[in-house]
Amino acid sequence: MDTVSRLVVLSPDSPYSPSYLARAASALDLGIGIKQTCFGILLEGPEETVKKAVTTLRSIDPLHIYTKMRAFPLGDARRCRAQRGAARPGFYFLEREIDLLPLFSKALACAEASKEAPTIPERRAVPPCRFRKIMEETL
Repeated sequence: MDTVSRLVVLSPDSPYSPSYLARAASALDLGIGIKQTCFGILLEGPEETVKKAVTTLRSIDPLHIYTKMRAFPLGDARRCRAQRGAARPGFYFLEREIDLLPLFSKALACAEASKEAPTIPERRAVPPCRFRKIMEETL
């Protein structure tokens, strides 16, 4: 069985806390590794079991709980701040992603309220002569 690690991240505007999420994951009693962090929890275990945990946890608050893959196992020395003495590589990017989550939550809430799939205009290539004209007008 393949072992996977996933981050389960709370949007800053979530009414839940990382400790609540950790307790909820622990209560599932799935025998997977759980580590609480400042932004949510890390889960590690067999892929199907972790998927089941993520599905259950996201159902608590689907507009404010997000997940993504983590490339390293829990406690990996290459990512452990305690052993590195500084923020782990990628932490500042993750921090920025988390700052943007309330925007995703609002967009999902709007989509859910309208019950309509957003329409995306068809993308077409701009003909070279039209592009040249646009460039000349802007310069």
